[in-house]
Amino acid sequence: MKKISLLFLVFSCLISAQVQAEQAQNFGDYTVHYIAVNSTFISPEIAERYSIVRSARKAFLNISVIKNTSDTGTPVAARITGEKANLLGQNSTINFIEVNEGDAIYYIGQFDFSNAENLRFNLEVQPENDGPVYPLTWTTQLYIN
Repeated sequence: MKKISLLFLVFSCLISAQVQAEQAQNFGDYTVHYIAVNSTFISPEIAERYSIVRSARKAFLNISVIKNTSDTGTPVAARITGEKANLLGQNSTINFIEVNEGDAIYYIGQFDFSNAENLRFNLEVQPENDGPVYPLTWTTQLYIN
């Protein structure tokens, strides 16, 4: 049931017109999928299940790491650290929690934002908690719903 709920969460976020499209970046044998989502886009039940605070000024990152094997790939655990910065150069650390559902592994990190704020995310991703650390950086703009 948890897996279905989280998959529904991700799917519903992807189809929303106000959500930045899911993005992915390849690093050797791994693909890192990432998306920033306004927390009000998810139901209270799903938010509670994954300890996400719903608020107009709160959003979260959803990160997954896939090892490129066979046709579909295999989700792997990872060490993810990082921060967000606004145009004024104000930085804040994003703390991630792991959601491991057996055949799906996600990392969720929540943060505050202001309406129409341009944010730059600077993350470090270490697949399988060992080996190279890959930089993942992107910019997005979030809006209060």
